[in-house]
Amino acid sequence: MKNFNTVYISESKLVDCMQKGNTKLAEYLQKNGLNISEFKFVPILKKKHVAVIGAGMSAEREISLMSSSGVVNSLIELGYQVTFIDMGADIAQAIAMIKPDIVYNSLHGTYGEDGCLPGLLNIMRIPYTGCGVMASSIAFNKKESAKIFRANGIKLADSVEVKKIDNIKTDPIPRPYVIKPLTQGSSIGVEVVFEGDDFSFAEYDFPYGNILVEEYLKGRELQVAVLNGKAMGVLEIKLLKGKIFYDYEVKYTEGFAEHICPALIPKSIYNKALNIAEQACKNFECDTGIIRVEFIYNEDEQEIYMLEINTHPGMTTMSICPEIVGLQGISYTSLVDLVLKNAKFEG
Repeated sequence: MKNFNTVYISESKLVDCMQKGNTKLAEYLQKNGLNISEFKFVPILKKKHVAVIGAGMSAEREISLMSSSGVVNSLIELGYQVTFIDMGADIAQAIAMIKPDIVYNSLHGTYGEDGCLPGLLNIMRIPYTGCGVMASSIAFNKKESAKIFRANGIKLADSVEVKKIDNIKTDPIPRPYVIKPLTQGSSIGVEVVFEGDDFSFAEYDFPYGNILVEEYLKGRELQVAVLNGKAMGVLEIKLLKGKIFYDYEVKYTEGFAEHICPALIPKSIYNKALNIAEQACKNFECDTGIIRVEFIYNEDEQEIYMLEINTHPGMTTMSICPEIVGLQGISYTSLVDLVLKNAKFEG
C-alpha cells in the first residue's frame, strides 16, 4: 500500500499563470514558483483576479495539483487573471500580498477541505469557492458526519471508533469490515478486511490516527454530483481488474474502473439517490460549490446506504463530478465558472 503523509511547508510558492500556456501546472510551478519575498504581483486592468490555492501540505497534494491544473486553465479561458499559490504555512501573508478578488479553493484534504482555509478567508473577508467552516470540518470527519446522517434518517453502515490508545488486539466488529481514517480523503488509508484474510488488528499501526471500523456493505457504488445545492445526476462505478472498492489507484489511474453515466438503475433508486444527496447537502449547509455524495446500492434490499459526502471532489480529467454535470450539458469550464460565481465568505 502506498504511504501518504502530511508535510510541513514553511513557505508558499506563487506563480503568475497568465504565461503558462499548455505547460502542466506542476511543471510550471516547479520552474517558476517564487516565495513571497521574490514574487511581484502586477494587476491586469479590467480583469478580476482569482487566486487558485492548491497543492499544499496534505496527503492529497498530488491530486490537488491535478485538479488545480484544469481549474487554472478554465479560469484563464474565462478571462480572469490567475495566480496559483502552492500553500505553505505563510498562506495568510501570501494572500494579503496579492489581494485577490476571489479565492478558488482547490485544496484536497487537510487545511483546505477541513475548514482551515475557509476560516482564514472569512477573517480576511475574501470570497472563496466551496463550503464554509462548519460544513467543511464536519463533512471531513467521518465520525461527526455519521452523526448528522443518522440524526436525519439517512441509512449508513454500523461503525465503531477505534483509537490506538484503546489497545484493541482482536477484530473490533465481525468480519468483513472496512477501516477508514477519520480525517482523510481519496480513500487514503482505507482497508477492507474479509473473513480469511491474513490480517491481525493487533498489528495495525494507525498510520493516519483514529479510525472508524465499519461493517462492509456489499453492493453497487453510486456517485451523485450536487452543484450549488442541486443534484445533477447519478453515476455508477463498475470496478475492474479485481478491485474490491473505489480506492486511490482506481480513482486516479486509468483502466481500473468503468463509469456508467447515467447509472443504469431503477428510476425509483435513481431519484432516491438524487433526493438524499440534496437532503444531505442541506443538512450540512453545503449550498455552494460542487459536492460529491457517495452511496452503496444493495439490489437485494432495493435500498441505498450513504458512504460519505465530499465537499472538495476531484476536478481532474478522470474525476466524476465534471462527468456527471455533463449530463446537463455543462462543460468543465462552465462548471468552474458556476462554482466561482457562487463564491462567498461567511460573516
